[in-house]
Amino acid sequence: MTGKNRQTLHDALEAELAPVRLSEARRAAILAAAGGAGARRRGGRPWRVCLTAAALCAALAVTAVAASPSLREALAHMLGGFEPYAQEVEGVAATDQGIQLRVVSALSDGNKTVIYLEARDLEQERLGAQTTFQTLWVDRPEAAYVGGTFSSGQTVSYDAETHTALMRFTFTGDGPPASGGTLELGIRSFTPSLWMEEGSMPQELLTQDLLEVMELETGETVLVPEQTSAGLEGIQSGFLSAVGFGTDGRLHIQFRYGEGINAAESTLHLEVGSRSYEASDGGDQAAYDRLLRYFDMGEDGGETLFEYGGIWYQDTCYNIWPSDWEDVSLGGVSGRFNGGELIEGEWNLSIPLENVPHRRIPVGEYIGHIKLTYLDLTAMGMSVESDPGETPDTLGYPASLFFSDGTTLALGKPDTTSNGQGYSFNHWSTEAPIDPGQVVGVSIGMRYIPIQSGDTAGPGYWLAELPAQETESG
Repeated sequence: MTGKNRQTLHDALEAELAPVRLSEARRAAILAAAGGAGARRRGGRPWRVCLTAAALCAALAVTAVAASPSLREALAHMLGGFEPYAQEVEGVAATDQGIQLRVVSALSDGNKTVIYLEARDLEQERLGAQTTFQTLWVDRPEAAYVGGTFSSGQTVSYDAETHTALMRFTFTGDGPPASGGTLELGIRSFTPSLWMEEGSMPQELLTQDLLEVMELETGETVLVPEQTSAGLEGIQSGFLSAVGFGTDGRLHIQFRYGEGINAAESTLHLEVGSRSYEASDGGDQAAYDRLLRYFDMGEDGGETLFEYGGIWYQDTCYNIWPSDWEDVSLGGVSGRFNGGELIEGEWNLSIPLENVPHRRIPVGEYIGHIKLTYLDLTAMGMSVESDPGETPDTLGYPASLFFSDGTTLALGKPDTTSNGQGYSFNHWSTEAPIDPGQVVGVSIGMRYIPIQSGDTAGPGYWLAELPAQETESG
């Protein structure tokens, strides 16, 4: 038997952002139509996300043509209305551990970048429709970003005949928009199959009966497996092994992973709460203190992954005592499952980027105490740079775009938001391309800011109500 402690909280799958693009064949026409209104190249120190040093991988000179008709069709479908803006990328590839990764398409507006890549297994059949890749670092050398948000690489289509996955990666940089240059992307691993499942566990499974415990060779105390085994509604890749108070005087929740699951790269999580705290709506200090104690697990608590009888189990020990039985509430179960061995290596890519049509507009308007400093309107959406002063506040309001033909487009709340001392950045994406030159006004919340043809803005005013609008769905 072996044991390994892990944190009880599990990471949610990172949310995928909407796909958007720019095309080689029509690039010159698009930039000419933009009237030279690309984002300005900004100097300054490049921002970088780097988890560890990455060695350089050899790039392969390959074409950007998709590996099969099905993948070409899938790429066109994912691009949708942005296909005319799609930037074809050639000769950017890397190979390691028998996995060839090459870039086929890119789109950027200086802040948001969407990359499509093809991952092909040259040796085996390790990739599939649920393959993801994990990023080691992201760098935009030409940008003066202060931070950014990026996704894992997600498979959007898979060709079983060629063992090739079409994958999408998104990055949003916070700062003045970059103009041209490259996106430097380092990838550290591929997860062959990763998926989520959600379900529930009935409250009545938790009784006052004491369950037997055992000590692992590595020192952790866990329940003896399979004492109250049961299936979990909605969960197919894991099972309940045991739940209850152990003879060590603490609550344990133990799951068993299904056959073929890579337990070391997976996790199961059960929502545990306090009935008295929930009933008080957070107003009972004693109930709040007890809830905090439940998760103050100390050296003897936490999550332990161990193998027993050739099967992998996950045992979570809480600082919850038998006297808490009537207060403990059990909620939903969520699982993140990995169905294959992690493929670790280094795939480094330097991806050339060019901006879609773009307007950068200085603004001096206030919404409350937050001063708007710049609006960036692009074929892909809108970004707002603002100054919240000494506060951590940001503009997390729904936004709308107003066009010269009298139509409006509701963008909803921002896709990404970040802030720091003296700065805040918000980004809104559109599901279909827009013409930034036709935008005559924007609203953020109920504040309307007119935009003139000379790329000046204001003065703004408050709206009594928002007019009838087109939405992203129609």
